[in-house]
This record gives sequence, C-alpha cells and structure tokens, in this order.
Amino acid sequence: MSSIFQSPEWEKFKLATGYSKSFRVEDILVLKKDLPMGRSMLYSPMASQDQISNVKNQSYWNQTFQIAKEENAIFYRIEFDIPTDYELQTTDYGLIKSFEEMQPEHTLVLDLSKSNDDLLGEMKQKGRYNIKVAEKNNILVRKTRDASNFYKLYEKTGKRHGITFRGEEYFQKLLDFLEPKGYCELFEAYAEIEGEEVVLAAAICSIYQGSAIYLFGASSDEFKNLMAPYKLQWEMIQNAISRGCKIYDFFGIAPDDNPRHLWAGVTRFKKQFGGDEVKIMGSYDKVYKPFEYQLFKIAEKIRR
Repeated sequence: MSSIFQSPEWEKFKLATGYSKSFRVEDILVLKKDLPMGRSMLYSPMASQDQISNVKNQSYWNQTFQIAKEENAIFYRIEFDIPTDYELQTTDYGLIKSFEEMQPEHTLVLDLSKSNDDLLGEMKQKGRYNIKVAEKNNILVRKTRDASNFYKLYEKTGKRHGITFRGEEYFQKLLDFLEPKGYCELFEAYAEIEGEEVVLAAAICSIYQGSAIYLFGASSDEFKNLMAPYKLQWEMIQNAISRGCKIYDFFGIAPDDNPRHLWAGVTRFKKQFGGDEVKIMGSYDKVYKPFEYQLFKIAEKIRR
C-alpha cells in the first residue's frame, strides 16, 4: 500500500507549509526545500514497499540527479517505510544513513483485525483500567475541524517537555487539505468541570488505504486523574476500525525503551495499548555536495 505521505493531498499540504516545489519520479514524490545561499535539499517521505522496485532502476537515480542539478540540491533524502530486513542494498545507489530522522523509524503497530475483547485483553492492565476511569469521569470524545483547542494543548505540551513545536497554521492546513478527503481527523476529549466544558486532550489521526496513524497528540497538565488521553486513544482506535482500517500505527516510540530518549514518557503511554514494535529502514541520503552537506549537518544539530 502507498503511504499517506506519498499521496497527492500530502504533497499539496507540504507545498503550502514550507516546501517550494514537488516532482513525481517513477511515481515517487520528491519535495524540494529551499536552503540558504541558493541551495536546496530534496526529500521523499516514507516510500512504501510497493514503490521500492522503482528505486532499484538506474533511471530513477538519473532523474533525481538531474533534478538535484537543476535545483542546486546539496543532497537527496529518501525514507524507506519498509522493514529493516528488506533486501535493498542502499550502498549500490550511493546512499548513506541519514544523521537524523524526518519520520519515526521505531513505532508501535496495533492489529485491528482482532476483536475488541482481544484488543482489551492484550492491553496492559493499567491501560484497561484507565479507560474505565475516564468513562466513569464522563470523558467524551468528538471530532472537529478547528485546530485551536488542539494547538493550545500542543503548545503547552511542547514547552512542558522542552521540545520544538510547529505553529497553529501548520495543523489547520493539514486538516484543510486532508480532512475533506477523509484522510485526516482531529479528535478532542473533553469533560464538564465546574459547569464549564474543558478540552483535556486532543489528537490528529490520518486514515489512508486501510492504515490509521496517530500523527500528533497533546494533553492538559491539569486534571490528569480523569485519564482523558486513554479514552481519546480508545475512541480513535474504534473510529479506525469503523473506517475499515487493518492497522493502527502509534507512530514513534523510543528505541529499545531508552529511558533518556525524548519520547520515553509518550512511549510508556502508547505501550499501555499493546501492539507490536516495528522498526523500518528509515532515512538515507544521497549526497551531491559533501562539504556543504557537512555544514548542513552541523547547522541542524545546533538548531535542534
């Protein structure tokens, strides 16, 4: 199956949020991002397994090289959304492992072909318990097209954990481009507290060709005892099942349960719902300007 990140709607969304051009090479999306001094980088997000045969053709690399030459690209980054044991000799194409991930290489995937009883039974006991706590506390979940409540929580979450975060416009455009096609949905978990409706957690989920992905999430630092994020995730899983999805991808966990990893806390939360850990090949770079690539690498490490 093709990835949501290779869809025409995602292409339009990225062109509206920072990328200046797009190309289709052998049916694979290639995005251009402008860099200082008239330079650029090329990027293909999450190429799926059914696209890899195209990558194995020399004509593919001839075409991307020509684009890189015309667009003055320092390098071309391609992500492989395929298992690490897939037979693809990246060195045959002059690729080196990227120094950073654009999309998560370690993730947690839930098999939605199972019954609800099985899904609940395979959760950690704390996960099941917290869903019941949320239900007893009358946590409700709804869909919305307005990203404002989500962003308030998202901004606070980013500051709380000391991580960089995107602007509100990014998420609203994501919904504007993908939600009308049914490819993206925003959920809010809320409760009435002291006579006032309060949004306690929110998340954005994509749905595309039988796969649901938990793209972004945020929650309030207040009223944690109500367990709103647990009810939110369970309702999102139920929605994915009703939409005919076969898998639910939690999209990003700390590798090897590293307690010092930036995602250590959210990983503990995601693992309460069960699922299987998956590692994909991830990002590889084709370098055209080695010296400038090293400068870019240093600049990115400083920026992050």
